[in-house]
Amino acid sequence: MKPDRKVFRRPDGTPYDPNRFNVRQYEEQYGPGGVPEGYSMAAITPVQSPGLITGVGIFLIAMAGMMVYGAFAAAGEPGLSVYAAIVAALTLAGAVWAFIIAGRRRRWLREQSKAPADPAL
Repeated sequence: MKPDRKVFRRPDGTPYDPNRFNVRQYEEQYGPGGVPEGYSMAAITPVQSPGLITGVGIFLIAMAGMMVYGAFAAAGEPGLSVYAAIVAALTLAGAVWAFIIAGRRRRWLREQSKAPADPAL
């Protein structure tokens, strides 16, 4: 039987995961894709702007387009063209995820701007 893992708690008693790679614990307070200032898995500047996240998605689509071009250019080499097509598909999946996160973040920010200010803060 495994020993119980230590449960970390915030001052208000709610549990949290101190793992620096667990950004989901901040979604309720900072929104989808949002983290506290100065925190982003050791990155200096977290990408939290929906416009910048959309820009990353567009860049990934451009990269996938180059991979598709590479797949067609390497049609004589079957192994290389299959590899390029797989990388293009994975890059497109990353682009789609970037657009999903940007949409969620934009919607969350819009809702936060419409919400009345909390008088307790």
